[in-house]
Amino acid sequence: MLRFAVPSKGSLADDTFRFLESCGLKVSRPNPRRYTASIKTLPGVEVLLHRAPDIVEKVAAGSIDLGVSGFDLVEELGSESDDLVVAFDDLGYGRCELVLAVPDSWLDVTSWQDVADLAAEYARSGRQLRIATKFPNLVRTWCIKHGINVYALVDSQGATEAAPSLGYADIIADLTATGTTLRDNHLKMIDGGTILKAQSCLIANRHTLAADPKKQALVQTIMELIEARRRARSFVSLIANVPGSSIEDVGQRVAANTLLAGMQGPTIAPVWSKDGSGAGWFAVSMIVEEQQMLAAVAHLRAIGSNGISVLPVHYVFADRSQQFSQLLSTL
Repeated sequence: MLRFAVPSKGSLADDTFRFLESCGLKVSRPNPRRYTASIKTLPGVEVLLHRAPDIVEKVAAGSIDLGVSGFDLVEELGSESDDLVVAFDDLGYGRCELVLAVPDSWLDVTSWQDVADLAAEYARSGRQLRIATKFPNLVRTWCIKHGINVYALVDSQGATEAAPSLGYADIIADLTATGTTLRDNHLKMIDGGTILKAQSCLIANRHTLAADPKKQALVQTIMELIEARRRARSFVSLIANVPGSSIEDVGQRVAANTLLAGMQGPTIAPVWSKDGSGAGWFAVSMIVEEQQMLAAVAHLRAIGSNGISVLPVHYVFADRSQQFSQLLSTL
């Protein structure tokens, strides 16, 4: 069985379940108290539910083959593992940033340079700048890169944003998606203080997959569906009736604007008119980028189209899965 781990609770878990279902990979969990589940369309896959940090550590150790977690946790916990590889670095949800935040009453501290100066000033007075965080490795690396050498990291597994007001830290380094929680706790982000941009990602164990072609085939199926679903989000399908004397006539007029003529060109077929004549109208269908949708509609109207329909595209498959091909090369 391919051991596939997903987050067990919280917003990342909810988003992961919804995303996998949208990809045709619905996770069936008959009992909410159980920590095992299945994907009916992939009977060779055993789904395991774990805490997001545990997923990173267990994929790195090889007790799990494939998993969904946050990129921030991968960088914090798994960056030193040779066996952990990122199979898909952006699943399209769970976006956040690991940032430095200081009390908003510190009016003269607005950038990372100000924080570096403050740390040096504290050091001269015989104390250390205290930084509360759940990400000591990432914060330590960032501080070294920015010349901040004298500081103390305060482990914070609870409400990190409360640390300055409670007095056990001076500033914090924490995840934020909108900044609302920081502002509610009288904290502000600083210029240049973004340590890492993160999102949900798919990770795999190099050793366990390289040794088992059957597991590789299951991973390929999962990644094909994820990649095609992600690609489809930027496209829509347009269907319209266009008047013309022939398929060639309509095709030339539709494709006159190459940016709006679909991925490889429109599909055109005769329309059988209600009166049975079957003459003068042709059905045109094409796939266009969603951001070009209104321009495409205007183009079709300009050549006489009416009754234009716009439909969502669920999957767009390329000639091969680029992400899976990259994963194979790392194995």
